[in-house]
Amino acid sequence: MNRIPSVSLRRDGAAGEEEAAPDPAALARWARAFCVIRFDLERGQLVEACYPPGALASATGLDRLVAFSSFPDSMSHHLPRHRSSVHDSLFSFRVPDPSPSASVPGSRRGFLYGFVFNRQRQDERLPRGGEQKSVVILSHAPYSSLFRLLLQILGPLCFDVGPSALSMVASHVAAWPAPVPGRPMELPIGSAALRVHLPPAADDPGPPPALLPANPSVPYGLFHDADLFAAFRGLLLHLWTLWELMVVGEPVLVVAPSPPQCSEAVAGLVSLVAPLLYSVDFRPYFTIHDPDFARLNALAEGEVFPPMVLGVTNLFFLKSLKSIPNVVSVGSPNPNSTRVLPVGGQSHGSGNGINGTPGKLKLDKLAINKFSPTGLLNSIKLRREGPLCLMTEHKEALWSTYVSTTKPDTSVLNRLIDAGVSPRIEESMSVVNNEILRRHFLELTTNFLAPFGPYLRTTTPSEGSSPFVDPPLLPPFHADEFVNGLAARGAGKFLSKRMKSNWLDLYRRFLEGPNFMPWFRQRRAAAEQEQQRLWRQARMNVDIEKLMSKLSELERIDSFNAIERYLLREMENSRTGATESVTVCEKLKGDLRAAFSVLPKDMQQLLLSNPKRALLLQGSNEKIPGLDGIVSQTSL
Repeated sequence: MNRIPSVSLRRDGAAGEEEAAPDPAALARWARAFCVIRFDLERGQLVEACYPPGALASATGLDRLVAFSSFPDSMSHHLPRHRSSVHDSLFSFRVPDPSPSASVPGSRRGFLYGFVFNRQRQDERLPRGGEQKSVVILSHAPYSSLFRLLLQILGPLCFDVGPSALSMVASHVAAWPAPVPGRPMELPIGSAALRVHLPPAADDPGPPPALLPANPSVPYGLFHDADLFAAFRGLLLHLWTLWELMVVGEPVLVVAPSPPQCSEAVAGLVSLVAPLLYSVDFRPYFTIHDPDFARLNALAEGEVFPPMVLGVTNLFFLKSLKSIPNVVSVGSPNPNSTRVLPVGGQSHGSGNGINGTPGKLKLDKLAINKFSPTGLLNSIKLRREGPLCLMTEHKEALWSTYVSTTKPDTSVLNRLIDAGVSPRIEESMSVVNNEILRRHFLELTTNFLAPFGPYLRTTTPSEGSSPFVDPPLLPPFHADEFVNGLAARGAGKFLSKRMKSNWLDLYRRFLEGPNFMPWFRQRRAAAEQEQQRLWRQARMNVDIEKLMSKLSELERIDSFNAIERYLLREMENSRTGATESVTVCEKLKGDLRAAFSVLPKDMQQLLLSNPKRALLLQGSNEKIPGLDGIVSQTSL
């Protein structure tokens, strides 16, 4: 959906700001470059303007990579055949970052996200009957909800005032505060503001797997703004299979008539598995100019295709990447179509609304639980022809050898609303349907991950016990033991209603796939960090005198040593300027002296024979009777 924000830049307010160049470091927090790409009839795609200058270094090939990724494969032949017409579209791409800083040995491969405002203009008076330009925002951050809004300001502005709009908008962006992932932000632009909720950071593990997020409208993963219903309206029954393919990290080729449709579909697939961290490489709009194309094209017959999700519009990929096992075709050649197509796109019936009013989607229209000889023959024909049938006619379909486990949820499909034949209410109905679908798949993913909860469960000190002992380790994880235990316990009430008898196969594939280990390690590290925080808080809240009164002499000595160890650790942290550590240090110093005061005199003298410990005990302003004399004797 192209949501045009009601914001604009006031020329009079921005003119004075153009004189001062934006701070490069501040700008880099949000974006790498703002550029205008022009399609030249003689020379092809060219970078016409770029801000900051030189941001697309030609030595690395980034300029050509961005330029080739910023245009449709050809001028759309679906534009109105008027003497003069203009067609604007928004889409995105993701390409490897060729800069030296992104190629550090041993580090994860870096990527750049491109967000494109493309304008195609048909005019019989122009050479070849038309021209096209693209305005591109290039960033290291996948902030699609923000940059889509910004592009709808920057794109038209560039066509109105020229390339000077790039530096004008860059000045506003550089003045924004630093990004706060996972939080709502209000970012001023001209006389208005963009209100966005940024997705969580890549290293944010998300909510615990046993808990359903309280607010499903808050992003728990990338591309929360992707229009799931519009992208997959003709493949609603296949969403559960697509969800499985994404969970287990299967390679998927997404074919669509246009870059906006394929990039929206890829973004929707990535968002489908939130809050699971999706670790597979994905390209919302993939072209033959991508540096990875040569490697993928050279795969020998029978060689396993690497885990990737590729969005393409060039049908050449159907032949060059024929080893990819899962192909899904989405979208309509007519982007203005509001039809809700049944599975496979084989019927062309209109919506269920009467006189343009919204109504419920009918399950029989989706061909669920309904058998017909014609439908069976069409399905067999579609499977026999394979994805190459798209070379002659585009149709929405899924070709896959994958055996799915999850059944389509009819209760969810029953709640979806059809906008009927009225484009006026299409967008609002799509918003409602998106909320329904997102809520369901968020709940589905959360319940699927719930069995891993015991391996990520934190503990706190029991009532009356000492918080100065080391916290227990999290339970060790072994895949075989996990699967055996899960088989004995069952899938649980939520999943058992929605999965077939082979549901354990889905967990086995997930454990062996590329998404499990990165997610589990991240969740495990977050759980360990949370456990340390809880035990640290318990040490801050403990009444040390009451605790010591319950301990034996040996336990008091152990507690003194433990308090000293934690104090030294916090003192090391406080040197980095952590305010919280300073407060904890003061509390632990008092606890250390209190523990020292109840020890036998001979033990006190033995402990104070260490000069560093003696200084540590004297570092407090409080006085312990007899301590000064002991320290003096020790220092003689």
